[in-house]
Amino acid sequence: MPSPGSPGFPEQIRGWMYEIHGKDLVRYESLEEARSDPDGAVVLSGEYGVAVFLTARARLVRCDAHLLVTLVSDLDAVSTLNGDPLVATVSFERHQIGTRIWGGGEGGLVAHEVWTSPLWLKAPVRVQATEVVLGQRSRVDGDLLRQERDTRIGKVRDWRTRHPPAPPIEHLPWDFDIRPPAVPFPD
Repeated sequence: MPSPGSPGFPEQIRGWMYEIHGKDLVRYESLEEARSDPDGAVVLSGEYGVAVFLTARARLVRCDAHLLVTLVSDLDAVSTLNGDPLVATVSFERHQIGTRIWGGGEGGLVAHEVWTSPLWLKAPVRVQATEVVLGQRSRVDGDLLRQERDTRIGKVRDWRTRHPPAPPIEHLPWDFDIRPPAVPFPD
């Protein structure tokens, strides 16, 4: 089993949901192992698997597994703001094309092409994330990431200012659960 924060370390929530519904979730320990199965897929998610950011058939992936870890950190940093490699994961799983991936909102979808979440990610980030997976760029642009993160943090601050927390967390600052990206943004 891969170690926490490494490619292929499974998030647990999605696995539990499959188990609860009587379905088997086949997982692979490496990108290479997933590529060897025609139904091998890569799932990038946050919030312990609840926020599905991106899915791709493993055979389409042209970057290495460690770049996928950087990518999921970037996607997490502009959406759920966790910054924890145990929360934002790269998982290698078996799913046929057309399979819905369990998650919040509408979850995810394994498609013929790379699928990115319109719920969690803005269009420019979705385009660049796809390009990273397909080996057409090495990383999502740092300025774009900073801009999207600042926008998201501003929305969270505005909402929390209008809806202050109730006990027992009323004493915590508005940004108590916002963490820096697990992988710093590029300059």
